[in-house]
Amino acid sequence: MNKIQYCYHSHTYRCGHAIGEDEDYIKKAIEFGLKNYGVSDHVILPNIIQEGMRGPCTLLNNYLDSIKKLKEKYQKQINIYTGFECEYMPQYVEYYHSLLKEKKVDYLILGQHCYFKDNQVVWYHHLDRTTCLTQYTNHLIKGMSTGLFLYVAHPDLFMGFTDKWDDLTKECAQKIIDAAVKYDIPLEINLAHARVYGMREFAGVFTYYQYPFTPFWDMVAKSKAKVVIGFDAHRPIDVLYPGVEVVDYIVKATGVKPIYDLSIKDKKNKIL
Repeated sequence: MNKIQYCYHSHTYRCGHAIGEDEDYIKKAIEFGLKNYGVSDHVILPNIIQEGMRGPCTLLNNYLDSIKKLKEKYQKQINIYTGFECEYMPQYVEYYHSLLKEKKVDYLILGQHCYFKDNQVVWYHHLDRTTCLTQYTNHLIKGMSTGLFLYVAHPDLFMGFTDKWDDLTKECAQKIIDAAVKYDIPLEINLAHARVYGMREFAGVFTYYQYPFTPFWDMVAKSKAKVVIGFDAHRPIDVLYPGVEVVDYIVKATGVKPIYDLSIKDKKNKIL
């Protein structure tokens, strides 16, 4: 079995739905044997309060300072990076640019959960099925095109918005995969949902993980898209026991070839 050497998808208590102290995550990363560990809490947005999803802007400096101190404390044991998991929203693209340009963070990952319209949050799963899947796909692709993001977190999250694998979901999947190849941005096998909830039925016939969704990754395996692994840790114990058996299952079922040893190499936020 290949040994995973990195985790760039993890959260902190500041988002409101993760628990544990920042240092406890680092200790578990060292215990697991990671070489590179990135903290990527849900992005803190200016003048936005979204309790239970992301921290308020008053916690930004606290977040950045905490990770900086941990970088220094554990620099001889593990490489620690500061990041954010962000939704693509055009009104925040310049803000994302500034986070990178001013070196407040080392990287960003693209994780599309919702968007804001007229200062109100819109959750994809609250929309009708066709609009939901189409909007999610279009927003994800626009995010990929910006060049801001290290990789795409849980690209198959949209399978949580439906119980069907049909022409529409296949079309969305293909568009996402084609964009990943076009923009040379990796897709993440995300372990969080499978780790917590296991498998579920689709249309009363097929039993798969909601994500990583096996038919989606079967399509990825037939493409030239790069693939990475994301722990999506919300508790320190998630770093020590991230669900590597899920990766093994997807690899065996689809033939997809994830990257097991990944370093952030340059300032352009690209994987080399």
